[in-house]
Amino acid sequence: MFLFSKNHSEKNAKPEIKRDIVIYDFLAKLGGDIGKYQALYIFGRKLSASSLRLLSRQTLLKIFENVTTRYNGEIFGLPNEDIIIVFNKEAQEEVWACLIKIRYMLHDDPLLKDAYDLEQSGFVKNFDLNISLKELHETIDDALASYRESETPFARVENKSPEKKSNIIGARKIRRELTTSMLAKVQKALSMADFSSLIRRQSVCAVIGKSSPQVLFDEVFVSIADLRDLLMPDVDLTANPWLFLHLAGTLDKRVLVHVSKHDDGALTRNFSLNLNVSTILSDDFILFDENINASMRSSIVLELQLVDIFSDIRAFMLAKTFAQYRGYKICIDGITVDKLKYINRSNLGADLIKIIWHPSFIDIINEDKHFTDYVNRAERAKMILCRVDDPAAVEIGNSLGINLYQGRYIQRLLARQNRKTIFSIGKK
Repeated sequence: MFLFSKNHSEKNAKPEIKRDIVIYDFLAKLGGDIGKYQALYIFGRKLSASSLRLLSRQTLLKIFENVTTRYNGEIFGLPNEDIIIVFNKEAQEEVWACLIKIRYMLHDDPLLKDAYDLEQSGFVKNFDLNISLKELHETIDDALASYRESETPFARVENKSPEKKSNIIGARKIRRELTTSMLAKVQKALSMADFSSLIRRQSVCAVIGKSSPQVLFDEVFVSIADLRDLLMPDVDLTANPWLFLHLAGTLDKRVLVHVSKHDDGALTRNFSLNLNVSTILSDDFILFDENINASMRSSIVLELQLVDIFSDIRAFMLAKTFAQYRGYKICIDGITVDKLKYINRSNLGADLIKIIWHPSFIDIINEDKHFTDYVNRAERAKMILCRVDDPAAVEIGNSLGINLYQGRYIQRLLARQNRKTIFSIGKK
């Protein structure tokens, strides 16, 4: 997590950078064999914009995939466009051949145009992990620190994806994009899998100051990361937004069936479902609505993503009106802090909105003197601060009058509270 001082005036304090576990765990797993490996660091950030478009991460993956697969290697990407390829030294000649291919592709780039030696040009650097592992770590850490310092608060809010819900920036494994054939395989697997094992719950709680969290409802969702690891570990299920939308529709239907059958005895009331607008307008939702007890509806919240809502606002208004008529509550999810000023909850007719917590919250509050006006317009009692990973989020949220929270930190508070209750019962 990016940490900032509790003294909110210390805006220029250098943030803490945590190493991403992915590449360091991979290197650690090599163990005593690490001396047999090299790492090729590609300084993608030095390329021109046109070259970066040509040499996309998926293109790089295809170029080096054969090498990494055959020689037990891996490819990692940093948020600043740099790439790290870890490979067995036996593959050195093949890796250099791949570099020649890249140089041919980017022959007009200013960095490579007149370069005889790619390493001397500053485009790549080779690390023998037997002697230069520490230097590789330092290179990665310096790149991440430089990237983090160069981001504006608004850019930091935007720099997110469904695959990257933690606030750590680091060298992450590059995965293949989901294709239509892969999607078909995932959908087929989902029809046969034990879906209950993929269901996760996270509570939305009222928290004021140091008080214990009071649960309002539980969000019921499918962990995309868990689904990926179970079915296709090397595929990024969210990279193609249109195919992911189809996948989300399939997941929606399975969740609705799971809940309506009451497979989980706890799902009788006070829960939320993250659905697509199209799902609410589908026969599957009608069937779900008919199968649940009518008294449950008023305790169920339907969460709709902001991007889905504005992709077809008419469909949203139709779905919202229908759902609210049947008794459900509507929550708009996926609102970043810098988007709050553009969202009018009342005009959209939503019962609740979710704002994504991010450490840059404090920067935006300090820089935008009208921020409290946006909070007032949204109504504090109807705002949920989500993805709350540390106490600072609750502290800042409370200072704005926000009392509803969701995230890992809240789950830890609940777990601690439950342990104390069990311990107290045990003592009696």
